[in-house]
Amino acid sequence: MPATPSRRYLPLPWLVLVVGVALQAMFLQTVLSDRVLASQWFSTATWSELSGALGGMVDAESGEVRREVRYPSVAGFLAVVSLVLLVSGSVVAGHRTGRGVGVEASSWALRGWGWWLLPGAWELVRVAGVLAGSAWLEELAIRTVSLVGAMSLAGWLSAWLTTAWPVGGRSLESTVSPGRRTWAMALAAVAVYTVSATAINWARYNNLLIPHGDSAMYEEHLWNTWHGKGFRSYLDDGRLFLGEHPQVAHLFLSPLYWIWPSHRLLELCESAGLAAGALAILRLTKRETRSDVLALFLAVSYLLAFPLHFLDIAIDGKTFRPISLGVPLLLWGIERWESGRVKTAALLLLLALAAKEDFCLVIAPLGAWWAWRASRAAGGPDRLRRAWGIGIAAGGIGWLLLVLVVVIPAFRGDVPHYAQYFGELGGTPAAILSTSIQRPGLVLAKWFSPRTAFYALALLLPVGMLPLARAGRMAVGVPVFAMLCLLEFSTGDSPGQPVVPFHHFHAPLLPILYWAASGGLGRLVDRNPASASRGGWFVMSSAAACGLFFSAGPLGLAFWDSGSDHHGATLLKTSRRAELFAEVESLVPVTARVFSTDFVHPRFTHHARSYDYSKYDRHSDVELTEPVAGQDYYIVIDVQHPYSTVQSVEDVIELKQDAGSWEILRLVTDDSGTLYYIVLHRRPAS
Repeated sequence: MPATPSRRYLPLPWLVLVVGVALQAMFLQTVLSDRVLASQWFSTATWSELSGALGGMVDAESGEVRREVRYPSVAGFLAVVSLVLLVSGSVVAGHRTGRGVGVEASSWALRGWGWWLLPGAWELVRVAGVLAGSAWLEELAIRTVSLVGAMSLAGWLSAWLTTAWPVGGRSLESTVSPGRRTWAMALAAVAVYTVSATAINWARYNNLLIPHGDSAMYEEHLWNTWHGKGFRSYLDDGRLFLGEHPQVAHLFLSPLYWIWPSHRLLELCESAGLAAGALAILRLTKRETRSDVLALFLAVSYLLAFPLHFLDIAIDGKTFRPISLGVPLLLWGIERWESGRVKTAALLLLLALAAKEDFCLVIAPLGAWWAWRASRAAGGPDRLRRAWGIGIAAGGIGWLLLVLVVVIPAFRGDVPHYAQYFGELGGTPAAILSTSIQRPGLVLAKWFSPRTAFYALALLLPVGMLPLARAGRMAVGVPVFAMLCLLEFSTGDSPGQPVVPFHHFHAPLLPILYWAASGGLGRLVDRNPASASRGGWFVMSSAAACGLFFSAGPLGLAFWDSGSDHHGATLLKTSRRAELFAEVESLVPVTARVFSTDFVHPRFTHHARSYDYSKYDRHSDVELTEPVAGQDYYIVIDVQHPYSTVQSVEDVIELKQDAGSWEILRLVTDDSGTLYYIVLHRRPAS
């Protein structure tokens, strides 16, 4: 009697489990024994404690590895954890499916721990890079270590969830609108995200951890606009902000700002606006899949995705940018188009352009894609939608050219400032284009670099790789992604900072990814319910697993790591630096002109003038030596802020070069005598 398939392959699941544990242990040993890799997950103090528990030794001060963690300790720990989870998870799954604990254990061991083989592939790439002396492979391994860990965790978890809680395919209902219960759950998720993100951002504001530049200066725009000073921040040498970007979306918040003129309002609106994009995704996905559960899964995964979190609070601590307001506008614009509301969609896309001209790079190809789809519509071309699509595409291109060639140069008197972000490609649009044509190899090297591979994976994995199932839709985002891969922030010999997806530049790409992902889930539903269930759980698991390694919010390791800059308990507690600042605020009247350092600068934007006090040259610096008659001047120096170059009174240039004009009004110290703030006041003219 021939063996049945289940008997023939009976040892395979347990072999996969053993090998998976062994390779995952090898992966973790490598990470925990390397400073560069471990720093991507833990603070030095936490890494030292964890390493010590596993037989290693790391200097908590210097981060020097004195003894690597022991492989048997890591493997033994993983084996115990695997056994406990396998048994408990199989009991739950067996109870729900009725197929028995043994069957479920065998199934999960094969399909779940099979994902733990992935870190083994990462080890092969890393070792191959070292042996071959390939800097490209070594860099790829370093950059993707967290993504590999997240993917193996997401696949392992989703394998169990798919079995224990299978999700059906299309429902028998023809409605494309989610049910009331689904709406209620989605709104609850939106509320949880909004409260969580706002609490963190407000805590950062309260603790003076938000810079003025590229964050609080947008609140200054509103204050100055409605107090007769024009749409400007004095950080930009007093010129109208249109010389930086024709970015006016935050003016839409003016009715609320008149009621509560505060930077906190802008942060609340940004978090709520970003979260509202989940509701558009809910409708888009329900239309594609006819499944409330799958629609809810993708909407919630959007809220869990770390690229969204970094739009709310960037890697450099900046918590508000108007570009984020364009994300929900574009998502709802796409949803309205798919619902047949073409004019409403066009209006929303127009409003998205007010968030930043970068949205042109997705709106133009999106319009072209819609026009192409309309020309291939079943039953004959849809001429009206095709005309609208062509108009949207032409409008996007036209606005971008107008901004780059006319608007910014007219208000700035120079080329756009962000042209300098393209490094060796050039510092002007013309130079960038010329270099790209003359040296295509340079551009290709950037497009096919390990950094680009990381960018692609970091954007796709939190969406469960679903956009790949709708390549046509994903192609709409190719122009902006190609541009993002060329950006780099670097000075001198320092390496470029990571741009995507830890700053804000990827904002226009996010709606396209989730629009493509909703279509990808629809494709899986068309294949069979099992594929749809796997896709739905994988996107949820991927978003959560990636957040574990990357998010600065409650989902991430950093939020719970007491040594991290993002430690939640530390952020939510008022710092001594913030407590002492109350004394400084009481010294400076709102009628004064104030020069202040970056992180206290946001607290002075409602004064007569609020100037930047830093090493960067500003036109307003002339008032430090040539004051305007009849004006009252103060300098507020935050000695303890992250980038302070002033450590004592002896470092204050004004007291060295013009001591007769300035007096020390107050030195603010704590009980131990540590200096926190220096407040200077210009003596009245004799």
